[in-house]
Amino acid sequence: MKNWMALFFGVLIGTYTYGQSSYVDSLLTERAEKDHELADAEHSPLQEMDRAKFEHLNYFEINEAWNKQAKVTLIEEKDTIGFGTSSGRIKQFATYALLTFQHNNQAFELIAYKRVWPKDYVSPYPPSLFVPFTDLTTGNLCYGGGRYMDIDIPESDGEIELDFNRCYNPYCAYGGGFSCPIPPKENFLDVEIRAGESAYDKH
Repeated sequence: MKNWMALFFGVLIGTYTYGQSSYVDSLLTERAEKDHELADAEHSPLQEMDRAKFEHLNYFEINEAWNKQAKVTLIEEKDTIGFGTSSGRIKQFATYALLTFQHNNQAFELIAYKRVWPKDYVSPYPPSLFVPFTDLTTGNLCYGGGRYMDIDIPESDGEIELDFNRCYNPYCAYGGGFSCPIPPKENFLDVEIRAGESAYDKH
């Protein structure tokens, strides 16, 4: 009986550890791929002078507590909003869904947006929703222009994964020549989100 119980708990712990390891490994792989892309002269979006200084991105320690299940409420009357950008240009986005999640027994909300492209323009990117935000780390531990997340487009109300370990800086954090949307004030989170990408140091 004792041997059976030991085997049972060994398998249970091993499965849990594997699940954790698989999640962490996938994040580390994604981060290594992004570093490679930014350093590669053929594929990097960075200008040569900025790429020459680039070594790697900085991240907070992976924390699964920031991988949230958010409640999705689709917005019926979708407003088109002009987002200001770092270059002064205006980019159009439509409000799409309200995302509600809990942290330390407190509820927080974010609005997810869908990009409105110019007429006849075909985006090279797969369809997704854009979730720009600022929080209490913005401007100190993290880039002053906020951070972004991309999520799948939900077809109905329900729940969706909102993984702050995957949030990232706009390209403007690494150098010049970009036009990065500025997160709206509605997407300010009154909490320190110590997850995902942190401030970039130009080496």
